Amino acid sequence: MAQSTRATARLLDKTEAEFVERTQRAAIVTLSDQDLRELGMQLRQRRDKARDAARRQKREMRGKAEPRGARPASDNSGTKQKADALTGALKRIGAESTRRTEKERGPSQRSLARKALAAKQRQIARERPTNRTAGEGMRPIGNPKAAKSGALNDAGARPAMMRAKIARR
Repeated sequence: MAQSTRATARLLDKTEAEFVERTQRAAIVTLSDQDLRELGMQLRQRRDKARDAARRQKREMRGKAEPRGARPASDNSGTKQKADALTGALKRIGAESTRRTEKERGPSQRSLARKALAAKQRQIARERPTNRTAGEGMRPIGNPKAAKSGALNDAGARPAMMRAKIARR
């Protein structure tokens, strides 16, 4: 779930908040590729540190690890939210990086397939009938070689009569 800017600012320290702010849409497009990579590395280090602290606090709460401070941790929700905020920033960096590489490469097979599917769906929508009445529909075409229903030379008639004990020869 997305966090508000105020809640995110409360969780992060000053430098982390500045890093996350640089990943917002208006600011991320102005970064060079090198700056984007460096920002990603810094955010990844901070995210890993917060994630490790949240895991350690969780182990302390369960009594599986020795307390790091004077008392064992009683809650790790703040540290976990901090890691989530940094993860969101990393996802934005990844999306921007992907967008830039796709822009350089040209349209991908994925985007071409989506475009073709949309065109096909538009065409199907145009071909649908405007009213709900049936047209001529399908008409059965009889097989002239087939025997009439109930005829003795019909396939399976003799075995059926044998089972019924009314065999005729």
